[in-house]
Formats: sequence, structure tokens, C-alpha cells
Amino acid sequence: MTDLALHLDATRARAACVSPSGSYLPVLDTHGRSAMPLVVAVGLRGELLTGRSAWDVLLEKPESACGAFLPHVGTGRLFRFGNREADPAQLLATVLDSFRRLQVRAASVALTTPGYLDEAAVTEIARAVESGGWKVKVAAPSALAVWAAARQQTAAPTGLVCECDEHAMVLSLVEESAGRSRVKALRVLRNAGYPAWRRAIAAGLADTTVRSCRRDPRATPGLDAVLGRHISAWIDEDGPPLKTLPLSLEGTGWAVRLNITIDQVVEWCSKLLVSMRHAAMELLADPSVASPAKSLVLASTTRLPGIDRLAHALHENIGGSLLPDALLMEQLAWIGAIRSQKATAGLWRDAPVFDPVSPTQKEADRADLIQAGA
Repeated sequence: MTDLALHLDATRARAACVSPSGSYLPVLDTHGRSAMPLVVAVGLRGELLTGRSAWDVLLEKPESACGAFLPHVGTGRLFRFGNREADPAQLLATVLDSFRRLQVRAASVALTTPGYLDEAAVTEIARAVESGGWKVKVAAPSALAVWAAARQQTAAPTGLVCECDEHAMVLSLVEESAGRSRVKALRVLRNAGYPAWRRAIAAGLADTTVRSCRRDPRATPGLDAVLGRHISAWIDEDGPPLKTLPLSLEGTGWAVRLNITIDQVVEWCSKLLVSMRHAAMELLADPSVASPAKSLVLASTTRLPGIDRLAHALHENIGGSLLPDALLMEQLAWIGAIRSQKATAGLWRDAPVFDPVSPTQKEADRADLIQAGA
């Protein structure tokens, strides 16, 4: 049975497994990226699409696509898109089928999900994961896996883990004590999830365009997808850091070419950065935490505009950004610990602290990496 690490949030799914030779094998989509958008869409022929193909439909024809459904698993809510109707568990199973097509049909799974989900929701998500034949050995808040990876870079016994998805910004204060780590305190900022960052950047782009040619691109048919892709490039966790990014817009009787800079985008997102700063300062000053020596770990917020500047202004001990592989490697180590009886399977709200144990990263070309159909 294959060991599989699976991370799910309201934006993305990531997965990796260990080969029989002990190599770490990340699941890549057809674009060579490890983050599969947690989106389902209806294609032109009525077929169901997942991954980046579905994301493209979401940008072009949002009424034919469905995303941000993970927080609603187990609620009974129905999502309607195109000519389809499905509940969140069915939508999640559709995305996971993309992974199961990789012949990973029998797997022991270490599952991580955002800290805003309660135990009932995580249990329902685990059931959806198991519906295709996988067995969830452990399910835990993703902040615990992030901290397990980050603690190898810092001597601090506590850390503030910053994560973001379509549902919310999540700040988790993780404390390590007596050989275990747990989420000591949590802040869920619903008004600071990815949609808020997209809206802030969209408003800034519109204002800049109006100043340049007196046209609002948001009111011009056909430009939604162009704006959406430009905005995503600024915040995409898998993309390269940007300093400038050109934007060409064209409507009936007008056209404009802009060169957008990171300083502009940071200014547009300043209110969100202030909101995050206040919440982070509250957690960093939490008097109930035993040790004042804390580290700041950016996790999936690394690419948010201005977050690096905020982090350095906020705290001198920056754990920095972590590669997504680091989180998945820790999850795979959890399964190994359960197999060797160093840990117990189940739903974790705290996690045992182990010495660093990670599968070997295989040096191989793209053909040796597992690829998911997108």
C-alpha cells in the first residue's frame, strides 16, 4: 500500500507519495505545477473538468464552474454550475479522481486541512477521501505540518503559521511542549482570504486604467479572464516572485498597455496588510503561551503582495517561506511514525515531535514524476 500525503484547502489540492525505492514523488499537473486548483467545471461538451482546465473555465465562464466548496463539506449545501448540481463531497471526490487515475489506488493517507475546519467537517472530508479506496491514517490541521517543517530552521519553541485560501486567512499560533506540538490559538480572518486580495488588486488595476484612458476594464465585456490571470500571477503560490508585470487591455475604441509594479500592488493591498498585522500582533503577544521566543512562518501566504515587508516589520525571527514539498514530506513522515508505532492513527489536534525524517528527493527528469490529469 502506497503512502500518500494529501493537503486540501479551499483553493488547492497537493499530493505526494513515496516510491518503493524511497524516493519522494510529488504529484504534478500537466503544467508541471504541484498545486491543483480545487475547482470543478463543465466543459464545452458537457464533460466535467478539474484542475487548471477547470480554473480556466472559472475565469472565462464563472457560471459553469464551482470552487471554494471544501468548507461546506458535510453541510448539505448544493452547488449549481453549468447544467450540473452536486454537493461538496461529490465535488471533492471528482477532484480526487484526478489523483486516483495515477494508479495510486490503494494508499495510506496523511491528510491536512485548514485550521478553521472543526472535527465534524474534517471527518466528512476524510470520508470523501476514503470513498475511492484510500485509507486515511491521520488527519490534522495543516499548521502542524508546516510547523514540523519550519522547526528544522528555527530554535524557537513556538511559531505563528500564516496560511491563506479562498475561504480565509488563517493565523495559527503553534506551541511545542513535552514532545508534542499543538495549535495554542487561532485567528480566522474571513475578510482577508484570496478573494479580498483579488478584489483589492482588481480595484487598483481599474483605477490605474481609468487614469490612463478613462475606461474601467471591469465594465468591458471579455476582459474578466485577462484581469483574472494577471491578478493570479501576483498571488499564485507556485509562481515566481514578481517586481513588474505588463498588462495589455483592449476594448471597443480603446486600448492601453500598463507596466504594473510590485510597489503599486502592495499599496492597493495595504488595508489587508494592516488587518493581518493587527491579528498577528495579538497572537504574538498572547500571554498564555509559555515562551516569548516565537518564529513567524509564512507558508502559503508567501506570495501575497507586501507580506515579506510586513513579516520583517512584525518579527525579527522569520522562519521564512517553506516549499510546499516540506509540508507533504512531514505528512509522509507521520505515516512512517504510525507504522513504526511511534504515533497513533486518528484525528490529531496535536502532533508528536520527531527528529527530521524525510523521504529522499529523487533527482529525476519530468518523466519520473507522477502527473495528474488536469
